[in-house]
Amino acid sequence: MVTALGTYLHFQSLERTLRDRHPELAERVRFDDSQGPVFLKVLLSGTQSVALARVRMGHGIVWAVMDPALDSEPSLWPLDTPSDVLVDAVHAHASARLTGKPLSSPWRWNESEPSEMTELADLLDMRGVRVRRVVAGNRCFAYGPRHAPKFGVADTREGTFLEAEFPEAFVRVSLKPALGWLVDVHTPRWGEWGRVALARCLCRTSFPAPGVPRADVSVEELADLLGKGPEAWDTEPPWTPAKPVAPKPRSDMQGSLPVQNDVLGRTEEFPDLLDGPEESRSERRPGPLSPQEIKEAVLHQLTTLGFSDLVEGEADAPIESEVFHIEWRSTGKDLSAPEIQRLNGMAAAAGGKLPKRLLLITGGGLTRPAAKFADKAKAYVFCLNRMTGRLTALNPLAREASLPAEAPSAWELEPW
Repeated sequence: MVTALGTYLHFQSLERTLRDRHPELAERVRFDDSQGPVFLKVLLSGTQSVALARVRMGHGIVWAVMDPALDSEPSLWPLDTPSDVLVDAVHAHASARLTGKPLSSPWRWNESEPSEMTELADLLDMRGVRVRRVVAGNRCFAYGPRHAPKFGVADTREGTFLEAEFPEAFVRVSLKPALGWLVDVHTPRWGEWGRVALARCLCRTSFPAPGVPRADVSVEELADLLGKGPEAWDTEPPWTPAKPVAPKPRSDMQGSLPVQNDVLGRTEEFPDLLDGPEESRSERRPGPLSPQEIKEAVLHQLTTLGFSDLVEGEADAPIESEVFHIEWRSTGKDLSAPEIQRLNGMAAAAGGKLPKRLLLITGGGLTRPAAKFADKAKAYVFCLNRMTGRLTALNPLAREASLPAEAPSAWELEPW
């Protein structure tokens, strides 16, 4: 009873706020609780209206601004959205319907304040690019089937981003707090995410670390590049792990000799001494990858992310860089802050005139203090899965540099 009364009083307050802030709509505003759920409506023509309601989607409850257009996406807002924002959203939708004009920005992107992302969305829309979603101040969105949509909340660690569709690619443009602009690309041909080398495309140079600082590129320049389509982009293709193949049966006489590898810290086997040369290593041996396979997998992934000056090295330093000191640790334990501080000191000392930054590949994790120090030192720390070669970011800075975790279709609102 208390909850129902509170909801009723809240809607009455919203009605007064809508009339006060937008008096031109006052005669059209209706408070409707006749059919159970409470609605705040703005009457249009006939029986149509724009309505604000608290709705349940999946396992959560959100504010929804509902438009009479059947193909429109619901405009979702978190429950703690200020009243002024809610009534302004209703006003924007109702005014667009009454005047016959497109929904104004930033409301068309389900945002209450202009931002670099809404500006970019406007510019891409002007260039004929379909903008699917903008996530900045409002992180709520609808996905799933139209007849029973669910609501999702974008992870705040992903920063602000925009998603757009091209005939041959899906794009996510992100603005990260520490790294700046990133543009990731997903194509049916790849089935994975790659990354546009923005610095090479816009600055005619390469930066050693992922991202382009926001001060180095204007929103207009970014829109111009994206508007040209994927054929105009310099894109790093994605890395895909090799599919494991079951080994052929061996006789007891074909045991392999284990040898310790000091660089990558694991026992390596040499079955190629016994098998025919026509078979690839991945076909001959299950289990952990070889040092060469690990080096290739790590180098490919880091290059795709935007670490542009990495090159293959020698046995004692599998990957080398002018800017980063790459450390490899095979331990499965979480590294502590003192250990990261020591490795960071080694990285700084490895530089010549300028100290190098730490790029750490480990088999374990990080403690919270260690991750915090790694960020402070502008270091990147990744965990290596030696069975697949896949890297997983361990500190927030490395997570900023990571590719999106899911395919574009994972959070799509399905058509009718």
